Amino acid sequence: MEDTDHQSPLSASGTTQSSRIRTIDPSESVTGVGIVFGILGAVIGVVFTVLLGDASSVGSWIVDCFIAALAGGSAGIVIGGMFGAIFGVIRGVTIPARRDDKS
Repeated sequence: MEDTDHQSPLSASGTTQSSRIRTIDPSESVTGVGIVFGILGAVIGVVFTVLLGDASSVGSWIVDCFIAALAGGSAGIVIGGMFGAIFGVIRGVTIPARRDDKS
């Protein structure tokens, strides 16, 4: 999400310089990276189940692959969310604190 409400510092002539600064909302980075890692984790889980699984029938393979997709996907979402949060905090938007001086 781009921050379109920005203020540029005044130059020597007193006019503002218009420049677009790209910022990232931390919640968007957590969601995006979590989805990507979740899909990647599900695919890795299914691939390793097919390669290393010891099922005796087709039904067992299907159930094993389904469980591996759920496990790998959820692990990927957790890890991706963590990396997305780190990325969002480092490169994200900081919201200024509101102060009420009416005391």
